[in-house]
Amino acid sequence: MLPHQTIQNPPTIKYRNIADLLISQAKKYPKKDFIICPGNEDETYTYENFLNIVCKTIDFLYSKGLKQGDRINLVIPNSSEFLFFYFAGLFSGITIVTVNEDISPPEISYIVNDSESKAIIYDDTYNHKITDLSPLITPKVQKHPLSEFKNYLKNINHITNYELQITDYDHDAVIIYTSGTTGNPKGVVLTHLNLLADAKAVSSWFQFTPETRTLCILPLFHNNGQIMTLLNPLYSGGSTVIIKGKASLMSFWGLVDKYKINWTSVMPSILSILLSLKKERTDNTMQGIFCGGQILTQNVQEEFEKRFRVPIFEGFGLTETTSFACFNYYPKEKRKIGSIGKPLPVNEMTIVDELDNELPPYEEGEICIRGLNVAKEYLKLPEKNASSFRNGWFHSGDFGYKDDENYFYFKTRKDFLIIKGGENIYPAELENIIFKHPAISEVAVLGIPDKLLGEEICAFVKLHEGAKTTEKELKDFCKGKISAFKQAKKIFIIDELPDLDDIPKGPTKKVLYRKLKEYYLKKIITYDPE
Repeated sequence: MLPHQTIQNPPTIKYRNIADLLISQAKKYPKKDFIICPGNEDETYTYENFLNIVCKTIDFLYSKGLKQGDRINLVIPNSSEFLFFYFAGLFSGITIVTVNEDISPPEISYIVNDSESKAIIYDDTYNHKITDLSPLITPKVQKHPLSEFKNYLKNINHITNYELQITDYDHDAVIIYTSGTTGNPKGVVLTHLNLLADAKAVSSWFQFTPETRTLCILPLFHNNGQIMTLLNPLYSGGSTVIIKGKASLMSFWGLVDKYKINWTSVMPSILSILLSLKKERTDNTMQGIFCGGQILTQNVQEEFEKRFRVPIFEGFGLTETTSFACFNYYPKEKRKIGSIGKPLPVNEMTIVDELDNELPPYEEGEICIRGLNVAKEYLKLPEKNASSFRNGWFHSGDFGYKDDENYFYFKTRKDFLIIKGGENIYPAELENIIFKHPAISEVAVLGIPDKLLGEEICAFVKLHEGAKTTEKELKDFCKGKISAFKQAKKIFIIDELPDLDDIPKGPTKKVLYRKLKEYYLKKIITYDPE
């Protein structure tokens, strides 16, 4: 085990790998529903049935000459087929490299080439992308559309037992590429131990049982979708409802009601979107919502919980920690609102200064994590590995602090911190104020260049449908509620801007502050030199 994965008194992980986990649950609950994919006709797979199709998928991979130690790319939206290949790879020792199907062929080619993948498995919808991609990658990379796989399934009748073909928990399981503010994305290498540890920790933390049912609305190419609403219920013998393709939030509460959902995982912006819709909750099964990835403003949390009567459990984590590394306590009465909670039993956390000295409670610094769920490494990036996984800790690049009860608090990404005249300003402080205005549906605050102060504060806001306000009214609204030097110099109402219909978000609905800054520099500063 690597130094940054070592902790005192680590919990026992009884499964050797993900294959061992699925096989064990299929033996316990063979006829129980594991995967449900809603559609005109729901696809429903029991544990036994799902395991059988995974074994047939392994046969398909082996028939193409793929073997343990190889890597394959999945360019497949949320679907049962994604899951068949995902688990088939984990069973056979083939590392799964997930790809956001919405990115461009040149971006896909970088991931294919960097990961040295042997094959691309893709949805036929993306034939045009694969055609454009082909000249950018080595001709040796195999390309298999899902239609080829489906035809193969129709013609295979036997089921091979792969119980003895599985790998140990330190074997590479998945590689997930994370985008940075500059340069190419980094491939985060996660092992079977990483996946098992995080799934065990979170499912135990929230007392999952075989009756637990989750709703997956986030993309499966992302670690949140893979862990929180797939491997978590698997670890407890539960079930998951996987929304095909991209989920429409208009149908969110209807899906929760129809499929008797207990838990789902979202980004804070999704809560704001649900609040802006006129759809109300009709179920009586929802126990809670996992939330992380960016700052959850207290106003959004309070308004959401008051209106929908569902507790939100805020946590913190990154792709490099497999998913979450800390969470607020369950049940809701044990939460400390505003905190991202305490470290999970599989990892430890601390706060350090710029010299890597550990800081006492209430002093702000960089959040660092070590434990069984911390990634093995960045793929083929020795210098980045040396800087990020140093002194036995993973250095997250996020700012925060802890209190005297070891509850942690997230402030901002280091990249998003606004430094105005030498003062550190966290975007969420002002976002929380502006969101209180009744006309505001969404808000994002960022730093913009300023010749005198280095950076100034800028806010982009989106209004509720039919609502009206002005920049002056919003500035007046903020006066007296936050220090003058933390107030925005400019507030832009998106509804009035050219070429910007919404606050830009990534596939997980995380606000893309970098895109907003790019828009400001290209579109606004040209005609608003102030």
